[in-house]
This record gives sequence, C-alpha cells and structure tokens, in this order.
Amino acid sequence: MASYPLAAVLGTVAVLAFALAPVTLSLPFVVFHGISDKCSNKGVTRFTELLSNWSGSEGHCIEIGDGSWDSWTMPLLKQTAIACEKVKNMSELSDGYNLVGLSQGSMIGRGVVEFCDGAPPVKNFISLAGIHAGIASIPFCGSGIFCVLVDYLIELLGIYSEYVQEHLAPAGYVKIPTDLANYLKGCKFLPKLNNEHVDDRNSTYKERFASLQNLVLIMFEQDSVLVPKETSWFGYYPDGTEDTILPAQETELYIEDWIGLKTLDEAGKVKFINFNRNCSATANPLGFYLVNWDAI
Repeated sequence: MASYPLAAVLGTVAVLAFALAPVTLSLPFVVFHGISDKCSNKGVTRFTELLSNWSGSEGHCIEIGDGSWDSWTMPLLKQTAIACEKVKNMSELSDGYNLVGLSQGSMIGRGVVEFCDGAPPVKNFISLAGIHAGIASIPFCGSGIFCVLVDYLIELLGIYSEYVQEHLAPAGYVKIPTDLANYLKGCKFLPKLNNEHVDDRNSTYKERFASLQNLVLIMFEQDSVLVPKETSWFGYYPDGTEDTILPAQETELYIEDWIGLKTLDEAGKVKFINFNRNCSATANPLGFYLVNWDAI
C-alpha cells in the first residue's frame, strides 16, 4: 500500500495532541501503525514521541509480529488477537487508555475494542484514514516480486478465497459492492468487525464500541490510497453499485446501529474531521477547534 507522506502524518500530531490532552492527561495512549510499516521505523517512532511530548501522556507503539511483512501477510483476526494479548499484559494500561490507529492500524484498534475479552477499556479512539467501511479493491502495492505474486494469487484464486484471506491482510477489508454474497461468505474480518452477519450479530461488539467516550474519524481530503476515501468516516458505496457514495448516516450499518456508531453520534461523541494532508497542523484551523473535544 502506498504510504501517507511523513510530513502529512506528522502534521496531524498537534491535532491529536490537542484532542487527547484535555480529556485524560494521565491516561497513556497506544499507537497501531499502518501496513508496510513498523514501530521501529523513524516516522512511527517520531510520531509517537511527538504525540507523547505534546499531549503530556505516556505513549506506546504496539508491534505485531515483525511489523512490515506481517502487516501484509498475517490475517487481521490473528493480528487483532496478538494486539489484544499485548494490551492486556501492559500494566500501565490497566486503568484505561486512548488509542490512535493509522490506516490499517485503525482496523486492528477497532478489533481490540470490540473483540478483546478482559482488556482494559479504551477511552478515546482516534482514527487516521481508517478503512472502516471497507475498500473496493486491494490498495496499490508496488511493482516488486511480492506485489506481482499478490496480484497473481488474487486473479487466480479470488479475493475471498480461503488461501488469500489467510495470507493477505488487506483481503480482510476488501468489500466489493457488486459481490456482496461472496464478501459475506468469504471475507473473514470486516463482516465480523462491522456486525454484518444478519443471523450472527454480536451485541457485545456494539456495547463495547458504543462505550467509547469519544471517536475521532480523520479523513484525508486528498486521499488516493483508500477507495472510496469516505470509508474513513464509515461512508461507502450502496449495495450493488459503485456509482455513488453514501455518507455514514445513510448506510445500513448506521441506520440499524450494528456496532453502536449511531449511538455514539447521537450522543455527540463522534468527530468527523476532514484534513488536508498538504497543510501543517499549526496552520490548519483544526488545531484551534481541537483545543478540547467540545469545540467541534
């Protein structure tokens, strides 16, 4: 997947710091990085350090497996299970914590919120370019041998085949609007995360997600990686077509409140932020509005 420019991502740090600081200064936060990245990479390390310095909160980037490679090849349910065990074993999180997810990391973060039994509570969730409603195709990988192999496997076996689902993490959130039957049958992660299975909706997932004190959804206006970019706000294509994009409030997930998003929104706990990746946070008016949660 093409990564977001470092300057643009770091430019959101001030926004996030202002969002975190007034709520629970003493609470630590964790970061889940995006695909093709790792906690030890300079950009993620710097991001976590700056957010910690500016918010005055202790921060931790939680690694899953070896980072970059496993972010592509480990199925998301397994990544989420590993993340779950790690947060449960961190004594400093026992009183609760804030969570920051970067792109695919937002999906792992949501998985921890919804699926993780016996975990400390997530108080505030900040998602940057999260893939919450899915994407219509595998994001751009590149031209290396791994990416050629990925393309070949998808063409040969299909995105919802058992093999691809078990060996390609992004396959877990690909939602082809014209192939919903196979999506619901074969996709292993997103239908569960979004409580889409009619006969198997889990009220615990909804209860846990709706218990968040605040949910900040940041969409990058110039995003060309996520298709559609509105997925960062839970917006997506209507069933059966890619001709238009529904805002979150017009989707079945929201209207029927499958995961508690409507509950959170009606309580004033969801912040939909449209961020211009070409602007620095200090120059962007969002820095002013996020001095505290109630300013939005």
